[in-house]
Amino acid sequence: MQQINLLFREQGIDFCLVHIPAMLEALLPQIVGPGYQTRPGCQFRLDQFAQPVLSPAELNGLNQLFALKKQVERLAGRWAVKNLVMQETGLSPDAVEIHNDHSGAPVLAPSFNYAISISHSGDYALAALCKKAHAIGVDMETVIPVDIPALLHAGFSNNEQRAYAGADFETILKIWTIKEALLKYRRTGLKNSAKKIEWLNDMLYENHASIDDVLVKSYQRDKIVFSVVFPNLQATGMG
Repeated sequence: MQQINLLFREQGIDFCLVHIPAMLEALLPQIVGPGYQTRPGCQFRLDQFAQPVLSPAELNGLNQLFALKKQVERLAGRWAVKNLVMQETGLSPDAVEIHNDHSGAPVLAPSFNYAISISHSGDYALAALCKKAHAIGVDMETVIPVDIPALLHAGFSNNEQRAYAGADFETILKIWTIKEALLKYRRTGLKNSAKKIEWLNDMLYENHASIDDVLVKSYQRDKIVFSVVFPNLQATGMG
């Protein structure tokens, strides 16, 4: 069986990468198998899990989702966060509660003073945790060929479309993850247009103005490319 969780640290930020099929095999044996992407949602019970994972409130939230794919992705993202918090605190997974704030973004219960962010793509979920920030944004894409002209048209500015017209799909995916990571950092999601955010000459812009209060790092690991946006403490006077 493939390794369920991969824990690593970059730029002082802790990450956990979860392989979703392996997680299901370990946590929900004989309950959720292949083909979960197209099935309707289930009503899970705490005793179906091979070990304590969710609090009663988290289970209730999981059971409100109508598609099994969405339920599995939520479980995987929370499992990734819980592994990071467990590494810091030694608590049981079901003692680590994750809620959604007014914007829909996942946040830890107030008793945990950590910023978190979660992303899903394909067979993977990725969580990031930072102890020195009030906010963090992470986005991940599975490294598979994409329709580059369509993605450029949908989410890239005219300047970016010209700059990246000949780029390979890994570069396009990386820039897309930077845009989404910033939107997650800002807690706006795709309510704000990704075209207003530009990554040009290794610099981040919004509405053509440079963004100086955040830092951006991108990585490729295993079968994914991901980017993380976090505060530039020196620019904000907190460094």
